[in-house]
Amino acid sequence: MRFTDIARVAKQDKTAVIVTDYNRQQWCQTKHAIYRLEGLPEMTSDDFLNLIGVLEDKKEDWERGELLDDAGWTKQDRPGEMELTADPAGLSVCYNGKCLTPFYVPGGVVWMDEELLAPIRRQKADYIRFFLRNERNGRCIAVKDGLILIAVIAAYRMEDVFFGKINTLWQQCSMQRMQGEVRIDESGDDDICNREGTESSETMP
Repeated sequence: MRFTDIARVAKQDKTAVIVTDYNRQQWCQTKHAIYRLEGLPEMTSDDFLNLIGVLEDKKEDWERGELLDDAGWTKQDRPGEMELTADPAGLSVCYNGKCLTPFYVPGGVVWMDEELLAPIRRQKADYIRFFLRNERNGRCIAVKDGLILIAVIAAYRMEDVFFGKINTLWQQCSMQRMQGEVRIDESGDDDICNREGTESSETMP
């Protein structure tokens, strides 16, 4: 992943905690994700902020620090993790200032913030794989480039208001589809007003 893409997420959250695993590999933890740092010298969070151009008098506005990964967030494999073999749902929803993409998982979906996925999307990788992890404080997606873990991203929590809006959208779309099918049955296939997904056949002036 490009450092600039990780830095963009950190700036958005004003959070940069440098996590070091037991192999001395370092990671940048933001508010809802943790990204592998590559091709950089060992650093502190203060070094990180200097590198992305945060002024001294602005550093107090940031959540920062250094941690050793005792919890095992950056372990290559976690007990019970499940590879997601299906593609994301193929659509995204804008809600509360976020662009959210659903990933199909056994028994439902997890919603992922595209802003947090951006460093993954923009990198050049041969074989990106997604794994569902069920952690103590919620579900998350572990991202691997081949066999190498490169990020762990928390799923967006589906609050009641968001669920209600998605449910209403599904109901309205289902009603619209049923009404469209009824009109086609009543009017016949020659009625161009009922042809969904086709171009207008009006004569151009």
